[in-house]
Amino acid sequence: MDRKKEFLIRVYVVMAGFILVGIVLASKAFIISNIEGDKWRKMADELYFKLISIEAERGKILADDGSPLAISLPFFEIRMDTKAKGLTKEVFKKNVDSLAICLANNIMLDQTPAEIKTWLIKERQRENRYLLIARSLDFQQYELLKSFPIFRGGQNKGGLIVIRKDRREKPFKFLASRTIGLNRENAQSIGLESSFDSFLKGVEGQCLMKKVGDKIYLPVDDVNQIEAKKGSDIVTTINVGIQEVAEEALAEALTKHNADKGCAVVMEVKTGAIKAIANLGKNPAGEYVEDFNYAVGLSTEPGSTMKLASTLALLDDGHVDLKTPVDINGGSCYFYNKKMNDSKMHGYTNVDLQFAFEQSSNVGISKLAWSVFSSPEGQKKFAQYYEKFGLLKKTGIALEGEPKPLIKNPVAFKDKWYGTTLPWMSVGYEMLLTPLQILNFYNAIANGGKMMKPLIVSSVVDDDNEISTYRPKVLVDSIASESALLQINALLKGVLESGTAKAIKSEQYSISGKTGTAVTNYFVTGFEKKDYQASFCGFFPSENPIYSCIVVVYNPTQGGFYGGEAAAPVFRKIADRCMRDINRVAYQVNEQPKPVLAVNVLPIGNHGFAKDFEKLFSFIGLPYHNQQTSSWVRTISDHDGVYTLPQQKVKGQMPDLTGMGLRDALFIMDEFGIETRIKGVGKVVWQSVQTGTYDPRITKSIDLLLE
Repeated sequence: MDRKKEFLIRVYVVMAGFILVGIVLASKAFIISNIEGDKWRKMADELYFKLISIEAERGKILADDGSPLAISLPFFEIRMDTKAKGLTKEVFKKNVDSLAICLANNIMLDQTPAEIKTWLIKERQRENRYLLIARSLDFQQYELLKSFPIFRGGQNKGGLIVIRKDRREKPFKFLASRTIGLNRENAQSIGLESSFDSFLKGVEGQCLMKKVGDKIYLPVDDVNQIEAKKGSDIVTTINVGIQEVAEEALAEALTKHNADKGCAVVMEVKTGAIKAIANLGKNPAGEYVEDFNYAVGLSTEPGSTMKLASTLALLDDGHVDLKTPVDINGGSCYFYNKKMNDSKMHGYTNVDLQFAFEQSSNVGISKLAWSVFSSPEGQKKFAQYYEKFGLLKKTGIALEGEPKPLIKNPVAFKDKWYGTTLPWMSVGYEMLLTPLQILNFYNAIANGGKMMKPLIVSSVVDDDNEISTYRPKVLVDSIASESALLQINALLKGVLESGTAKAIKSEQYSISGKTGTAVTNYFVTGFEKKDYQASFCGFFPSENPIYSCIVVVYNPTQGGFYGGEAAAPVFRKIADRCMRDINRVAYQVNEQPKPVLAVNVLPIGNHGFAKDFEKLFSFIGLPYHNQQTSSWVRTISDHDGVYTLPQQKVKGQMPDLTGMGLRDALFIMDEFGIETRIKGVGKVVWQSVQTGTYDPRITKSIDLLLE
């Protein structure tokens, strides 16, 4: 082979090698850039810098008077970058003694200044850039720590690293706990915390962090972070006083009757606003706790409380009236081969509809329903009445977990519609309803036939500005004729006058309602094995209803299991509290110089401008813990000192002035442009315009009673 040819071969081999290497490099570059690009970019970011989300402060959940039901309290984890860029050797040496003394006296109470100094010097020598100083400091402790030597230099000059962590707290502890709900990271959120999460959670911020060690990132101090935006507050319709008495009365009844669980709901008749919703169940330790929202989420066969629906259908159809006779056969009868019994064999025979309803006779109501609706067309018509009454749809309350009512009809449930279905439906069986769905039906009767959507949140507030309002909403304009409603109201009142609930009749005000006692395992034979559900649903005062209420006690096992024994007394205690509050508001200052407060009413606390309290308690040296940003606060105290609860002024609603000094009360009323009449001296104990009233500007004046 000649030299020229040999040379060319070598050149070609080298060129081929370069081309092959180029192809490999180009392929690798393409793979890295386009196929594996995200992976490598993420790895590079993690090696040096990354954006970390900053959680926003969660908005408050407030009661109808602005009292906080759920708030986020800030707590702080403090760490130290001992090798911070601006923390020079001279600054550290000059101030380490003072820092150690401050930490020993205020934060690290179990260590001496000498021990802390030695520890700080050692960690600086180790170049610890993430030294833990303290966990879970409250706001006051954090503000104090920021003023310590070295730390007052901030992140760059003092190595101060602050990690804020908000903790969700319920100032009233377990009050309405299940309704308020929980906001949980690793589990499903529940209650209002879940339903209104989009408002409450706010907008996350971002901060650029630099990696300085294994899984240790520090904020880049010369780069501005995107600040988080605090969540909005939601104002509920819950009334703390009514909620408290509902829970206390319910707990007392559950304990007395050794029941499995129970619930109570109070609704404002005209608006559908939920003023209280109590849910208690027995835990393995035998204690009653808010473990599930039974009022909203538990469907059962209601029993006799739903005799109201079948009776209203009979009256609205026009074939019967209150005096229509019926033979109740001593307390039992047969439909086909199935026996129906009253609660006891009473011996009565010929009675009328009024007697049958007031005494809750299963035989009487089912016989009348059978006499009117037993034909094939009549059965369809009977089922259609439940649709007319608004009982086939969910109430639509702004809480998750409400099941759809299950009420049979002979068309859609053809395979499950039996010859005995109509009589058993007429007394509250072969259907599934929640306590709230039953209450909403009763509330419609109290409201002259107009069915309202249950309302539990009235507004969403952002920095005292109302950004969303939830007004009362009508679901059904009229569920029955005026004549039928007049007659059904007479029956409901008669239950308290001479019927199954006469034991809770009040001499001070009138109540209308119906007891219910359902057997929940009627397929089991033998009296001892029966499980019962006791309930009472009604409204008050009968002549001009303001509140409706339902109480359900599940499986009472001692002290009586009938609705009139286990549930009705709870209703009465709740009604007494509501009527006491109504009567207080109704008093005129000129006629009633000093409202009489019932026993066990909590004393009115101090209420006023936050900075005034801060100055006062600082002057007298009383421990004062103010972690709120609200301008107006109410104070509470315990053995640790005085705490504040934020009080919101909601645009368009009358604020709560009780507990305020006259100067603060007049200042707020000037903002509303309302003339104020005053009687007495001291602080406000009563106001003539009720807290939460909409559009107070239409009120020309307000009376304030001071003592």
